[in-house]
Amino acid sequence: MKDLHIHTKYSDGEYDENEILDKILQKGITEFAICDHDTIEGSKKVFDIVTKNKLNIIFHSGVELSCRVKELFNGINVHLLVRDFDFDDKDILKIVKKISSLRLKKINLMVQLIKKSYNIDINKQKISYLLKTTNSVGKPHLYKLLCEYGNYDREEYYKKMRDLKSENLKLDAVKVLNLLKNKNCIVTLAHPREIMEEYNLNYDDIEKLVKFLKNHGLKGLETQHTSNINDDLTIFFFFLKKYNLMESCGSDYHGPNVKPDVELGKFEKLKR
Repeated sequence: MKDLHIHTKYSDGEYDENEILDKILQKGITEFAICDHDTIEGSKKVFDIVTKNKLNIIFHSGVELSCRVKELFNGINVHLLVRDFDFDDKDILKIVKKISSLRLKKINLMVQLIKKSYNIDINKQKISYLLKTTNSVGKPHLYKLLCEYGNYDREEYYKKMRDLKSENLKLDAVKVLNLLKNKNCIVTLAHPREIMEEYNLNYDDIEKLVKFLKNHGLKGLETQHTSNINDDLTIFFFFLKKYNLMESCGSDYHGPNVKPDVELGKFEKLKR
């Protein structure tokens, strides 16, 4: 069993490197990738454990980059999964440093939105502590801090966060692809179904996006993902063949308190 899209506490997952690896082994997963949002720290820590203990498991380095495609549909946000890079690759480190600085600006916007929506000032010391312990602070972390001030509905919170204007705080997808296209790493478009739902796109639109990104160096498509519905897998697999892309499958596991309906190592498997 493989799962090429797993998160740790170093972005917005629940578990540290030891805990997530224990869960991976308990599930019988034999091939996996840690793809935290905009940080490689969790992936590197898991790699060190796998290497030190000579575990009989296939490990892929990974990161999930928050990007924007400006050239299509008046601009859309996408996530690019980058796998099988060297942890000391200067271009990977350059990208991660850049997105980390952008994420700091996004955190400030989230704090401001919470102030506007709930009239609550999140304690700055707690934000500073988060930044020291988690390289990729995101919406789940801020929600947890918010709930220290009262019992706030999770769905309502995420609905408010969708109003966050952060289009300029993403990496340019084309620039990322151009920078990495001549390397041995694999760059995959993550969860196309979620892109469809966020921007009300159809399969023709997703094909247009896939073709555009392929022309700039995209190497893979996450065909199997827990967000898949109906005939997604069949159609996404058709795109794989048409554009000569690699297939990727991932649960996008974060932990039960972050994504309650997502299980480690489990994703929709439909007939092709």
